Amino acid sequence: MLKKSKKPYIRDVYLAYLIKGARRTKTDDYPIIEAWMVATEPPKEIIQWDRRKDVSDPDNTGMCFYCVDPGFQPILGNPKGYVEKLKKYNCIIGLDASPFDNMPLWVQKSQIGLNIGITYYYGINGIKIIPNIRLGDNRTLSSLEAYPKHTLIAIGTNGFIRELKNRRFFAKQINVVIDELEPSGICVYGPALEEMFGEAKRRGIPIYQYDSYTMKENKKDRIRKLSNEDENERK
Repeated sequence: MLKKSKKPYIRDVYLAYLIKGARRTKTDDYPIIEAWMVATEPPKEIIQWDRRKDVSDPDNTGMCFYCVDPGFQPILGNPKGYVEKLKKYNCIIGLDASPFDNMPLWVQKSQIGLNIGITYYYGINGIKIIPNIRLGDNRTLSSLEAYPKHTLIAIGTNGFIRELKNRRFFAKQINVVIDELEPSGICVYGPALEEMFGEAKRRGIPIYQYDSYTMKENKKDRIRKLSNEDENERK
């Protein structure tokens, strides 16, 4: 017969285990991602989590989470359960739970904290990571204290650049990121427009651009359209 434990069962609803032993930032107490956790070379390809079935060469693929939040919600709720599944990839791009700038500040910071905490957890468990720099409004810039300087970073642009005012705001934040982190390179998932990354290029920071799933599908559609037009002309 099993003996009943004398210790009460305490459910870790706040996922405190994620940041056990982590150094913390001065401003908001975010866990600090260490430089040694970060991949030193960009992956050959980046695939988003909800298209992981498209991965043919995991050893050379970075797994990202630049997709709608429900697509990786199970990971947010149970990071520990995905450690082994994510270890097969070359690296992972940091989590990307959305801190939209129209959210209350406490929600923005909570989302950013979740991203940083899970990314730290995977790094401390031996998965090479590339920090995903995801900010909300300018009141969240203090979260940059959580990232190491002079390493690779990642930025997702898909969906942020449709409106001119968004591109201008995004470009200003990217310049702040560059000033603060002085990255050794930037992995861009989505379009890498000159107006957003021109300053980085002028400073000699390499930009590694990866087509998003949407960009790849749009290219296929254009090729199919051109092919159909050629066939119609030959008839």
